[in-house]
Amino acid sequence: MSLDERQELGQAVRAACARLCSEERVRRVAYECGGFDAELWTVLCGQVGVGAIGMPEDLGGAGFGASALAIVAHELGRTLAPVPFLASAVLATGLLVEAGASPARLEQLAEGKRVAAAVITGDGGFSARPGATFEARQRSGEWRIDGKARHVLHGTAADDLVVVAMVDGKRAIFLIDTSAAGVVIEPEEVLDSTRPMASIALCDVAAEELTANGPVDGLIDRCLRRALAVLSAEQVGACERILEIATEYARTREQFGRPIGSFQAIKHRCADMLVELEFARSASQAAVEWADGGGDDSWRVSMAKAVCSEVLRNAAHSNMQIHGGIGFTWEGSAGLYMKRARTDEVLFGLPGEHWDRVATEAKLF
Repeated sequence: MSLDERQELGQAVRAACARLCSEERVRRVAYECGGFDAELWTVLCGQVGVGAIGMPEDLGGAGFGASALAIVAHELGRTLAPVPFLASAVLATGLLVEAGASPARLEQLAEGKRVAAAVITGDGGFSARPGATFEARQRSGEWRIDGKARHVLHGTAADDLVVVAMVDGKRAIFLIDTSAAGVVIEPEEVLDSTRPMASIALCDVAAEELTANGPVDGLIDRCLRRALAVLSAEQVGACERILEIATEYARTREQFGRPIGSFQAIKHRCADMLVELEFARSASQAAVEWADGGGDDSWRVSMAKAVCSEVLRNAAHSNMQIHGGIGFTWEGSAGLYMKRARTDEVLFGLPGEHWDRVATEAKLF
C-alpha cells in the first residue's frame, strides 16, 4: 500500500467521522441506540470500503492487510466511533476468511449489510476473551451447538456468530445465523457504551461447520494477534485525540489571570503525554508490521497491547486532571475517553498478562 493510498484512506475515514461522528452523536448512539451507529457503519463500508480492506483480493477484498486496518482503527479511535469495526471487520471476518467461509457471506459483511461477532473458546492465553464453553455434535447429518458466553463484543448488533466449539476434544469453527431457533442474545451493562457487549446462549442451535486451512488453534491465535495489533492502533488514535483535547483546554482555560497551560505542572503533564504517545505509536507500528509479515517475534503484539493500554489509561487520567472538576462531569468529553481507556485495558487481556507473554515469548528470562 503506497503512502498516498494510506493518506487517502485515513482522510476518507476521518471525513466520514467528522460528518457523522460528533461527540453529541456518539453520546446519543451509545446511550440510546445500543452503541451501534448503523448509518455510520453503512457509510464506512459502502463508501470507504473499510469492511473489505482486510479481505484477500480473490474474495472481493482490497487485500491490504493489517497496516490498512490499523489506519482505519486509528481514525475510529480518535472519535470513539460506535461501530463494530474491531468485532466484525477485523476479528470475525479474519476468522471467516481463514476458515473458508463462502464468498457470498463475506461480501455481505464487506458491504456492511451484515455484522458478525466472534465467540472464541478454549486455551489461547488471552483471558479477557469471551469466557465460554460450547459443545458441537452431529445429529441427522446436521451440526448442533449448545453453550453460553459472556462479554461478546458487539454481540447485540450481530447477524452472524463465528463460534469456536469443541468436537471430540478439539476446537472447530462454526457459523451461526443469529435468527436461528435457540439463539438468545442479551445486552450487558458495560462501562463504555460505545463498545457494547452481550451474553449469548445457544440451545441446540443449527450451525455450519467451516473448513480451516491448517490447524484451528494456529488460525485462532493469528486472528487474535492481528486483532490485538489493530486494537493498539485504535488506542493510539484515542490517545492522540486526548492530547489534542487536553492541550487545547490548557491554552484556553484561564486561572489567576493566565492560561493554565503556562503553569509548569500542566506543561509537564502534557509533555509526558506526548512522550508516552510516541512510545505507544512505535509499539503499535511494530505489532502491525508483525501482523502483516509474521515471524518469530510475535511478542511484539503483546508488547503493543500492554504499552498502548497503559499509555491510553495514563493519558485519559491526565486529561481529567487537566480539566479539573469539569473533567468528571457527564457533559465533558474526558469521561468518554476514560471509559474507553479502562475498557480497552482489559479487552483481550490485561497489560500484566501481556507483559508475561512478552517475557516468555521473547525469552527474557
